[in-house]
Amino acid sequence: MPHYKAYESFQTKKSKDQKKRAKEKNKKDKKIVENLFVSQADSFGVVLEVKYHYAFVLLNDEIIEAYLNKSYSLICNQVLFPGDKVILSKKNNDYIIEHILKRTSLISRVKKDGTKKSANGKAKNIAANIDLAVIVVASGEPFLHTKFIDRYLMILQNSNIPVLLCLNKSDLKTEREKEALAIYQKIGVPIIETSTVNNQGIEELKNYLFGKQVIFVGPSGVGKSSLTNKIMSTTEIKTGHVGLKTKRGRHTTTTSKYYIWNENSSIIDTPGIRSLDVSNFSPLEIQEYFPEFKEWKNACKYKDCLHYHEKEENCKIKEVVKNHLVSQERYESYLKILKDVLNEKN
Repeated sequence: MPHYKAYESFQTKKSKDQKKRAKEKNKKDKKIVENLFVSQADSFGVVLEVKYHYAFVLLNDEIIEAYLNKSYSLICNQVLFPGDKVILSKKNNDYIIEHILKRTSLISRVKKDGTKKSANGKAKNIAANIDLAVIVVASGEPFLHTKFIDRYLMILQNSNIPVLLCLNKSDLKTEREKEALAIYQKIGVPIIETSTVNNQGIEELKNYLFGKQVIFVGPSGVGKSSLTNKIMSTTEIKTGHVGLKTKRGRHTTTTSKYYIWNENSSIIDTPGIRSLDVSNFSPLEIQEYFPEFKEWKNACKYKDCLHYHEKEENCKIKEVVKNHLVSQERYESYLKILKDVLNEKN
């Protein structure tokens, strides 16, 4: 009878073999993806929406279905995102995606929105080649959470994407929203107020968006799809209402979709995302995304000060927060992000 340790030895070898195969596959897939990208092309189509095995592509003012070249052995939604520019060929009446033009930007580091698909903790890419990101929040419900805005600002600034903050449902604006907007005005974030009910700010928003490939991001229920409807003068995009019990918006957009509303002017409407992952940032890096710290942080006693556990007499940031020279709300938001990065429980 075999010794019981023989089985353990077999399992250990099996596990090592599996890890080795997985590592080799990842290396192979990475090489395949590298070969997929090219620097330039005479003509290309723009990816509007990505499905599992195919993508909808705008090509010469016509929307076509296109399939990734089978030689890449990849699934479409692994490598393609709305906004991607693709080079196509035609074989037996099918459009084939041969290459992707190198991207100018890619919004990623987004995960864990409460769905089973995203619960695996992997970074999720949602759009490519973005000229401007509009963070949409709302007055009333769902409640405006500045901590959510701060995380989006970090992720977008890290991707070198210009940002516009849009307060929708502004006809319901209260003192709470006014105070929140004042925080971002102070640090130089451009802000626009809109209402799809009375058309407030819609033309001004169009002026911001004209000639750009834009993405709308923000929680569910804030009116991203309603704003897109107004800009496109249509009611075809599915919209929804805030849940009465949770006060959270219902997901009415389930995948990122691409809409063209004027010449060289497009909107990518994304699903509402309830949480954003910032775990890939280093603790010291986080404060770089809080510009109001810049004037004071070098006055801290220690160069590697995190403005967290340090004593107040050694931390200038804590002092200026106490003296209301830096927003208490933004500082608390900074601490929350820092705790998440340090994997500390509140």
